[in-house]
Amino acid sequence: MPRLLLTLAMLLALTSVSAQAQPAAELNTEASVETPAKIQLPEFDPAANPEETLETVKGLWQTRIDVASPQEANLLKVKILGHIVKGSQIIIENTNVDAELALEAIQNKMEALGILAQAGDPNAMTNAIVMAKTISEDPRPLVAREGKLILLSSRLNELQGLDSAGRTAFVKELMDLLNSADMTDREVQIASITADLLEQLGDAESSKKIYKNLAEQAKTSDSPEMRARASEFEGVARRLELPGNEIKISGKNLTGADYDIKNHRGKVVLIQFWASWCGYCLEEMPHIKQMYNTYHADGFEVVGVNLDDSADRAIAIIDDMKLPWQNLFSRDAEQLGMENPNATRYGINSIPQCILVNRDGKVVTLNARGKELTHELEKLFLESVTAEGAAPEKASVQEANPE
Repeated sequence: MPRLLLTLAMLLALTSVSAQAQPAAELNTEASVETPAKIQLPEFDPAANPEETLETVKGLWQTRIDVASPQEANLLKVKILGHIVKGSQIIIENTNVDAELALEAIQNKMEALGILAQAGDPNAMTNAIVMAKTISEDPRPLVAREGKLILLSSRLNELQGLDSAGRTAFVKELMDLLNSADMTDREVQIASITADLLEQLGDAESSKKIYKNLAEQAKTSDSPEMRARASEFEGVARRLELPGNEIKISGKNLTGADYDIKNHRGKVVLIQFWASWCGYCLEEMPHIKQMYNTYHADGFEVVGVNLDDSADRAIAIIDDMKLPWQNLFSRDAEQLGMENPNATRYGINSIPQCILVNRDGKVVTLNARGKELTHELEKLFLESVTAEGAAPEKASVQEANPE
């Protein structure tokens, strides 16, 4: 698999590198050091075969560093990363090189610069942007597209300050670039980060457009793996459309009984997607339990959708935390964990995901956690009390919980 770009804040690059060349965070990139004789860094010849140069660059990630002090190790890592940048640049500058080979060199250079940027190198981001501007005008369409994607990614921090028209233009530019060639995991990552940021900024409509575009692109991809992801992207878009609409949740609970959210019509329902391995999910449980105890008598229900691979793990947590509500669990071997059909239907790829549904069966919010859950429940039950023409009989949640 191609490496993903590293650093959203600095270079918008995400990487899975565990190479020994990666420097520690406290690295002083401005220090200089002589490379010990025991580490021989190869010389790069611009006239050499580009494929061989790339193999040498890739081999540098596996360089073994065996020195006495952490400081010396970190300084050597900078030296190695700089050499990766140098070798990659030789390939990138050769416009006669095949586009796919050039893209690999670009990814190696971006990865090295991303690590250097995270380590505090003040020149790394500038180096990346200069390269991106140069290759954005490259005669090879795929290489030019890569440069434009990097430049667009470097502007992600501007999204918050853009008005609706500005965000629409940003999304259009992104989708035009994605649609100009077959997508890779790297482009999907950039698009997903952009969509998630837009959702956090309250622009679910733009986020939904991106995921719908990803789904359409994935369906026609040359890659079987990418085509298989089309339903995932459709699920995320479907989830983003939920506010104001009905949600479909059904299945068997841990006792084997059938459940359908339609049977809870007339009640306020919190749907919590969770797993025993999700620390944030478990941290959320006491607050959900408090809300349940506060409002259950008035018509508040909680339904968990457990995404563990083993029912025993879920049951152990439920028993230990004394959770009084039912939890759905798929015992189908092909639908365990994140493959639970309720999760795949709505593209749930991270948890906790807490969705609040009103008495009419319509989704109120996709982010019913903490204070948001408290606030929404207070509104929903105050509306119910007002509609019935009666005064509240219980203290507010704030009064019951000074925190």
